[in-house]
Amino acid sequence: MIHDIKSAGVKLWVLTGDKVETAINIGFSCELLDQEMEIFVIDKISTKEVYKQVVEFTGKKKIIGASRDCAVVIGGESLAKVLNDFSKDHRLKNEFMNLVDDASVVLACRVSPKQKAEIVILVRENKTEVTTLAIGDGANDVNMITAAHIGIGISGLEGQQAARAADYSIGQFRFLKNLLFVHGREAYRRNSYLIMYMFYKNVIYVMPIFFFGIESLFSGTQIYDVYLYNAYNIFFTGAPITWYSIFDWQHTKEELLSNVKHYSIGLENKCFNPFLFWTWYIMAIWQGAVLLFLTFNTLDESSGEQYVNNTFLKDIPGGKTISGSLILNGLFIFQAIVILVNVKIFIQTNTHSFMSVFC
Repeated sequence: MIHDIKSAGVKLWVLTGDKVETAINIGFSCELLDQEMEIFVIDKISTKEVYKQVVEFTGKKKIIGASRDCAVVIGGESLAKVLNDFSKDHRLKNEFMNLVDDASVVLACRVSPKQKAEIVILVRENKTEVTTLAIGDGANDVNMITAAHIGIGISGLEGQQAARAADYSIGQFRFLKNLLFVHGREAYRRNSYLIMYMFYKNVIYVMPIFFFGIESLFSGTQIYDVYLYNAYNIFFTGAPITWYSIFDWQHTKEELLSNVKHYSIGLENKCFNPFLFWTWYIMAIWQGAVLLFLTFNTLDESSGEQYVNNTFLKDIPGGKTISGSLILNGLFIFQAIVILVNVKIFIQTNTHSFMSVFC
């Protein structure tokens, strides 16, 4: 399972109380380490020696490049020097972070509960763009779990302290794969679509009111019926996105567990990023403008005069008679928007059933 997590692109940090030799042996036995990896062991005691060793390994890593994976193993005394680097420019901390930034695995040995939390905080402060997840099964992992963005506790022989302090609790370590690759991946995808869709369907609904100001010389006249306007989110567009956000699955659970590459959409922010958000936003503005101007310039003219605040529009300087009935135009735009946003989410839905069609 650890091999699958590493293959998905997740960087693994193992913080253990074992000594260096024991931790390396365990790493090989659980496929965290392999014979093809370049392993850098930092085991010096003094700050100066630790710094020289880190700089040396950083240089070697640059020579190796991306041709080989590398793992960093650091002992407890060496780690204490890194965490206690209070120099003005934090040279040791910066060099250490440069080294582990390119490493797929980091093993920290002889680590105290306090140091576990300090390591998580060190990563969060220096790598603000990453999300940290800490998982532990005992009271000595509580500090680490609470310091990470997401904490997972394993309830079992070590007690319930970690499970009570965590955001999520699982019964066995092997359930982490299901939590990440199935529920975590799909929750990220569905919630990303939910956020952008909610902005989209409300922006496209409001923009015709804004653009109607151009047609009505900013008179303040409404084009939507007041009851339909209030029912838009409750009756016409509320159920489909709710169903989608809870029940939609892009792939089967078996496919998500067997092909861990599907998890990369979260690591690479493929479903939620500024470009996608503003694409949806601009698309909603453009579509709202098209619906408004297309409607008011294509429907047949009515026989009656059009009023805005008890004034003939044709009598207003620069004004004109609106094509068709104002109520008819408003209903047509409302109908078009409701159909458009529902068709859009219907196409996006992967898991179709009677309930999805009904919603």
